[in-house]
Amino acid sequence: MTGRRGALPLLVSLLVLPVAVAAPAAAQLGGRDVKIGIGGPMTTTSAGFGVEMKQAVELAVDERNDAGGVAGARVTAVTVDDKADAETGKAVAKGFCDDPAILGVVGHVNSGVAIATGKVYAECGLAVITPMASNPKVTESGFATIFRLTNRDDRKGPGLARYLTQKMGKTRALVVDDGTPYGVGLADQFVAGFGTGGTVVARKSVQVGEKDFSDFVKSFPADFDVLFFAGIREGALILKEMRAQGRTQLFACGDGCWDTKAFIQAAEGAATQAEGVRILSAAPAIGTVPGSSEFGARYTAKYGPINNYAASSYDSGRVLMAAIAEAAKDKQGLPTRADVVAALRKLTFQGIAYAKPVQWTEKGDNKSAVIFVNVVEGDHFKQIDQIGE
Repeated sequence: MTGRRGALPLLVSLLVLPVAVAAPAAAQLGGRDVKIGIGGPMTTTSAGFGVEMKQAVELAVDERNDAGGVAGARVTAVTVDDKADAETGKAVAKGFCDDPAILGVVGHVNSGVAIATGKVYAECGLAVITPMASNPKVTESGFATIFRLTNRDDRKGPGLARYLTQKMGKTRALVVDDGTPYGVGLADQFVAGFGTGGTVVARKSVQVGEKDFSDFVKSFPADFDVLFFAGIREGALILKEMRAQGRTQLFACGDGCWDTKAFIQAAEGAATQAEGVRILSAAPAIGTVPGSSEFGARYTAKYGPINNYAASSYDSGRVLMAAIAEAAKDKQGLPTRADVVAALRKLTFQGIAYAKPVQWTEKGDNKSAVIFVNVVEGDHFKQIDQIGE
């Protein structure tokens, strides 16, 4: 709605509280191999998110292995394409469950897939951390195996709505979603939040994969002062068509548009025209949190520019490996999947995606997750504000 690098920076930036993963644990799994799964879209229009997630987790794995592995064991990451499809995602989850060497999973990207796979992971007791799936239902299932690093749509949608009404004086919103669980859910939450300070003049929907929005934009009412889009790739095309037709209203979007390639580049200059844009991001800009600049440099040197969720994906991989190491320490040997889930639940981890350490609510949401508002300057996003609860 993308990593690897040297051991020295990891030793500086990795901090797990109250548990430090260090030499005393090194022999517990010495000579063994452990696996983690990476499930996400490596193809389809969501591939930009999935590939960046894969690369960032692989960077975390490589760095961990360079530093001695997890309790002495070498970590292998196994990536499988879920094609941003719920049924395919369930098959991917089943495959991870059926491999006894896999002790945890980083994934999935799309909320619909994350919701669909939750029961599968719960039934086999496999911990899964999503860096970015934000529909509240992901962690409202009651499954003890699900964890989410990013913020939820019931905080993102109302938060951005309040920002637009209270700080920008917008009172009449046109709301468009992309028909997916992520898009519809985020739009619903935005509508609920905007209604406390303004009026939603119309609610429309598009389909994922649509490319021609000429007639769609022509159907817009005249009396709105902000368009809110809840979706991913179609946002840039809608914005581009709005500006082509002389529609000057502010364009606002959730974190599905927080993508340099798929939004800024695809909009071809439209993001800086007329009233511009306000794009929500689910983590602070790289360089804001200590250690994130160094991570960004390592990632960029290997894979190119960061588009969006690389830092959150990197931290998700590191949190999972830290939990496996802690479980091995407690077990004095190879932990079970239940041991890993239990270790995750009590873990406190200072990462580079958020300023505060990762800690989980009872439902598996990250207490430290915050959201930000960005504008576009030239070829990049510029963070201009933080949205509180």
